[in-house]
Amino acid sequence: MKRSALLVWALLAALGMQAWAADDKVAEEDKKFEGTWVVTGMEVGGNKVPAEEIGNINMTFTFKGKNYEQKAGDTLVEAGKQDLDPSKKPKQMDITVTDGQTKGKKQLAIYEIEGDKLKVCAADHDDTVRPTKFETKEGTKHMLFELKKKKE
Repeated sequence: MKRSALLVWALLAALGMQAWAADDKVAEEDKKFEGTWVVTGMEVGGNKVPAEEIGNINMTFTFKGKNYEQKAGDTLVEAGKQDLDPSKKPKQMDITVTDGQTKGKKQLAIYEIEGDKLKVCAADHDDTVRPTKFETKEGTKHMLFELKKKKE
């Protein structure tokens, strides 16, 4: 009986350590996002947005912890929370919008972050199918953002 209890305790301890390790990886990933990112490339539904249009919009994403703000110039487009899962291939992001025209909606996305470069491919708000590649196709409302971290 004592042996079974010891095995159960050891199993629970191991599972708890795995959960802590996963939480640490998410926290590390959240830190990589910290700061303001400038949109340098954008594609929607298979159509690339011209570079001059991107420059005119001056779109940025600012991340702090699990919170983000998306702005066009000084105008808030939306704000919300992102939950990252770096254990998936490709890495996954679940977005919950808390402010803006799409308030209350969710987005499923994938992301890739390397140093000062970030790519995010997101499904349309409330779409239940997460993108699997960093591309958009005609007939979809998937959005692909390429961003560069702003030097503070």
